[in-house]
Amino acid sequence: MAAVNSRGPQRLRRGWVGAVVVLGLALAGCSGSGSDSADNAGGKPSGGAASPVGGGSAPAAAPPAVVTITPGDGGSLAPGEPVTVKVEGGKIGAVTVTGEDGSEIAGDTADDLASWRSTGALHTATRYTVKASATNAAGQQAEATAAFRTEQADKKVRYQVNVADGRQIGVGLPISVVFDAPVKNRAAVEKALSVVTDTPVTGAWKWVKDRNLNDGQRIDFRPKDYWKPGTKISFKADLDGVDIGDGRFAIKDVEAKVTVARSLVATVDVKTHQMTVVEDGKPDTVIPITAGAPGMDTWNGTMVVMDRNSSVLMDGQTVGYAGEYRDYYNWALHTTASGTYVHENASANIHAGKKNVTHGCVGLANDGTAKKFYDRVIVGDVIKVVNSASETVDVGNGYGAWNLTWEQWTSGRPTV
Repeated sequence: MAAVNSRGPQRLRRGWVGAVVVLGLALAGCSGSGSDSADNAGGKPSGGAASPVGGGSAPAAAPPAVVTITPGDGGSLAPGEPVTVKVEGGKIGAVTVTGEDGSEIAGDTADDLASWRSTGALHTATRYTVKASATNAAGQQAEATAAFRTEQADKKVRYQVNVADGRQIGVGLPISVVFDAPVKNRAAVEKALSVVTDTPVTGAWKWVKDRNLNDGQRIDFRPKDYWKPGTKISFKADLDGVDIGDGRFAIKDVEAKVTVARSLVATVDVKTHQMTVVEDGKPDTVIPITAGAPGMDTWNGTMVVMDRNSSVLMDGQTVGYAGEYRDYYNWALHTTASGTYVHENASANIHAGKKNVTHGCVGLANDGTAKKFYDRVIVGDVIKVVNSASETVDVGNGYGAWNLTWEQWTSGRPTV
């Protein structure tokens, strides 16, 4: 598999853990019980040190290493807090923090080898087990274990992803993640998002100002060029427990595996009133259309089908046309957040191929032309509009990523 942006090992999250130490070749368990329990009840970090056990005696000049895990055994960890391991009288060895689903949390060992701290986010409301080892000056090993549970977040952020497991998508669809609140800790979110493909793909994430949202609520991933048909994409948002800022935490992960279908690109020429459909690189159909009338011109630029509906209630008042129309239109392919569709329109029966008369949408005749085109289009197919008097559609007005050059998309951004 070719990794297109991956997050590191799975996270381990907050809290402090009780210590369990084993010296020499013997193991001894130590948990945060007794007085430690009172500390945990009060929401304070707890930890303990185990006493040496087993036969033999350590050299007087080499006291046993003592390992302390925080949170202690049976304790809890608030969202955003790290797991820590400290060693006295020795150097830290291996540390693993494992979730109940088997995932492991990444962490860093201090330069002096006296402590370890988790760096990955821990899932909320999840049980974790910590195992840690250390070695004293005489080479004797000490081990400690602790089990704890992370708490639920008080302030939650929710998010949506535009791909669903098992679906086929068109070659133009970016992967888009939208949050219900602006993200301040953008680096943490980016680290939690990954795209893996079965063939090598160059792509990049970019924070996009959505037309209908605040800055920082949407991040998109697009490849350098359109997706190659047949590409298998595995997307993961490993966001549960990630602090997006202001103490707000995501509380779920999302995974989706999708396949890129055949390539379909339809080019609407506003001047000639024709739409040329190219499938898998071969032009196969020319369809008469009517586009936006002068003053209500259809957006120029490359758009991507966001969703498709057999019937949509379209109300001019929602897009700045007071009372000029309010009706259901069939075989509607949604291409911009500002309300552009390719859809069936009775006016196209007369004007398609001759004149532009719509309020900005692309109209197709209701003699079967509109339905036939609708039936062959899927979400992610590309609709390009050329020779319009309008401006180019903005990157955040629907999926407008393709209206930026690759250099513009990646400016100041790492590619993967």
